[in-house]
Amino acid sequence: MKIVLLGNREECLGFSLCGIETVKVGNFEEDFLKVLKDKNTGLVIIADRYYETFKLKFSNYTKKNALPAIVFIPSFEKTYIQESIKGYLSNVLGIRL
Repeated sequence: MKIVLLGNREECLGFSLCGIETVKVGNFEEDFLKVLKDKNTGLVIIADRYYETFKLKFSNYTKKNALPAIVFIPSFEKTYIQESIKGYLSNVLGIRL
């Protein structure tokens, strides 16, 4: 299984130096769907600037599918996710903490 990062130019450069496959996002929805179609992907790392789009369009996907696992990291310029870690984990795990 492989790891794929979706991010901007700087984020992609940093992760590609570590040997991680990267996708420089042009259109998040299209790029994310391409990554999902690759059955060899085990982990998708997404810059958190795309969190709101992900939450609106793809949150049901993560509830129905275990793979690929999806992780959000702080974006290069700032952190966009305003939700608490506790609330985020509750949604991801499907339980109340």
